[in-house]
Amino acid sequence: MSSPRCHAGASILARWLKLPTSVLSRVVFLLVGIVVATSVKPAVADAEDPDVANPGTAAPPDAGTAPVDSAAQPESPAEPSPATPAPAGDGLDPAPAADPGGDGDKATKGKKAKKKNKKKHGTLAFQGRAVVRGAVVKVRGGGDAIGQGTMQSARAEADYRWKRQLRAQLEIELAGKARIKNAFVQLRLHDDGLRVSVRAGNFKMPFSAIELDSFWNLPAADRGLLHDVLVKRFQLAGRAVGATLHVELPGAGKLELTAGMFQGRDDAGDPLAVSVHDRFGQDGVIRVTAKPAHGVELGAAGELRVGQLLVLPAIVRRAWAAELDATIDVDAGPGRVRAWIEGMVGTSWLVADPSTSRATFVAGRGIVGYRIGKTKFGRRYVEPYAVIGALDPDSAFGNDLVLEVTGGVTYGASDAWRVQLEVERWKVSANAPVGIAELGIAPATSTTFLIQLGARL
Repeated sequence: MSSPRCHAGASILARWLKLPTSVLSRVVFLLVGIVVATSVKPAVADAEDPDVANPGTAAPPDAGTAPVDSAAQPESPAEPSPATPAPAGDGLDPAPAADPGGDGDKATKGKKAKKKNKKKHGTLAFQGRAVVRGAVVKVRGGGDAIGQGTMQSARAEADYRWKRQLRAQLEIELAGKARIKNAFVQLRLHDDGLRVSVRAGNFKMPFSAIELDSFWNLPAADRGLLHDVLVKRFQLAGRAVGATLHVELPGAGKLELTAGMFQGRDDAGDPLAVSVHDRFGQDGVIRVTAKPAHGVELGAAGELRVGQLLVLPAIVRRAWAAELDATIDVDAGPGRVRAWIEGMVGTSWLVADPSTSRATFVAGRGIVGYRIGKTKFGRRYVEPYAVIGALDPDSAFGNDLVLEVTGGVTYGASDAWRVQLEVERWKVSANAPVGIAELGIAPATSTTFLIQLGARL
C-alpha cells in the first residue's frame, strides 16, 4: 500500500497537469514499461516498417502514416437520457411501475457507468499483425535459385489514449530477435484553433512519405531496396529515440509542421556517444505538409545528421538531406488511384571512390496502385501495383546506379487480411559502394518471386 505522502504527491502532480489521479497512475505505469522496454536496442529500420508515424499526420495505424498517425481522438459522445417507459396494456389498466432493481435498469446503469469510466480513465487498445512470406531468389552469377520461407513480422501493440490530451504507445516486433518499434508518450499542449503536440520516445523520424506511411497501407509487400539503402545505410529515416514538436495551423490547406531531434547512430545502428563538437550525436529533422485538394498531400523535409562508419580511425561524420514528396488517393472509375512519389538529394558517408570521405547522392522512387473494392472493414478488394526507384549514391562517380522495379497484385479483406503475389528486380551497378544495401555484403543484382500472407489482429 502506498504511503499517504506518496498519494498526496501524486494528487498534487495530477492537479498541476489537469489530469485525474487514476489517469496519471496509468500513464506512470506505462512509462515504466516503456523505460524497461527501451533498454532493448531500438530497431533502426522497419522489418517490413511502419508503422507509426509522427504526431499529427493522418496515416492509418501500422501509418504512420504519410500521413502520419494523428494523436487526436474524438471526445466520447454525450450520455443519452434514460428513455421514458411506454404505457402498457390496452389503456384500461394502469401500466405496471418499472422495477428499480430490474435487469433492464441494471443494464442501463452498467452502460452509463462504462461510459463515465471511459471518459474518466481513457481507453487502452491492443492490436497486432502477422506476416508470412515464401520467396525464391535468383542472384545473377550466384548459381541456382534459393527458396526460403520467413516470418516477416509478428507485432504486438498497446495504445492508451485519454481524450485529446494524452497518448502513449508501446509496440514490439517479435519476429526474429524481439525489439522495440514504437515506445512513446504524446501530449497535446493546445487544442483551440492552433493545435500543438509534443512526442518523445522511440518512433519514426518525420522524413519521407513512403517511410512514414504504414506498411499495411502501402500496396506493396515491402518498401523495397531503396528502403534498405536510405534507412539502414544512409540513416535518413526510420525509427530512432528522439522528441518532436508538431503544429497544425487552422485554415485552408491544412498546413502542418513537425520539427525534432533524434539520436544519431553508427554504421551498426548503435547510438553515438559523442561530445558537443559533434552535436552530442543528434540528428535534426523538420517537415512541412499541406493538403491543397481532397486526396492530395504535399510534403517537404530537411535533415542534418551525424554518423560513424565501423572503420578505423573512428570518425564522426556529418551529412545533410532534403526531399519533396506527394501522396495521392483519389477516385477514378470503379476504383481509386493511390500513389506515393518522392525525390531527394543529400550527402552520405558511403562512397564509391575511396579517396573521398563524403559523396552527394540523388534518389527518386514511386509506388502506384489501383484499388477496386470498398474500404469498410472486411470488404474484399483487389489492387495491382508497381514500384520503381533509382539511386545514384555518388553523383561524381560513374557506373554506380542502384535500380529497382517491382510489380504485383494484392487481394484481401480491408484491414483484416491480404495475400500478395510480387516480382522484384533489383539491379546494382558494378561501382556501387560495398554494403550499399546491407552492412558488409557486396552489392548484387537479383530477381525475386514471392507470395506473402498478412493478417491484422
